Amino acid sequence: MRSLKYSIPIALAVWWLPILNGVIVGLVTGFSERRRDVALISASVSSVLATAVYVFLAYKVLDVPLLGNLLPVFTVIFSLIGISLSVTISYLVSNRTTFSVITPEGADMEFYVKDNSEIEQRLSSLTAGCGEPSYNILDENNVTVTRKCNGYEIEYNVKKEGRMYKVNVHVKTHFE
Repeated sequence: MRSLKYSIPIALAVWWLPILNGVIVGLVTGFSERRRDVALISASVSSVLATAVYVFLAYKVLDVPLLGNLLPVFTVIFSLIGISLSVTISYLVSNRTTFSVITPEGADMEFYVKDNSEIEQRLSSLTAGCGEPSYNILDENNVTVTRKCNGYEIEYNVKKEGRMYKVNVHVKTHFE
């Protein structure tokens, strides 16, 4: 939930952009959270909080004679659109993003996939010329695969989360 410290102030700062608010908050939470479920919760909380402020101002503070009674209706409609956009964009970004960290010892990557063939496709550039995989089954939803290559070793953990699989890849270099 670390993205709440970014998404709540951003949502409150751009509350006056009804539909763009949802897009901006969805992008911020999608890129700042690594876990899909936490990104969705953060997007929902920050969007609902901004919507509460937006609707309160529309009902109690703002009075636009030109719009009359339509301002509160537009406020609720645009707020619902903003919340749904925020959650949808956060979900799409957190599902499609690969988080990578490069260290002197190697690299770490994290991403979501739908099936085993997608794992092989994403790792094909790293596993070219590697030996046969060694499987270590921890339980029915958690498998660790190790491959030894020339000068490095790839170890990736595949964990089932809902209908998708979360893959944590660790590339360890072996300099001699």
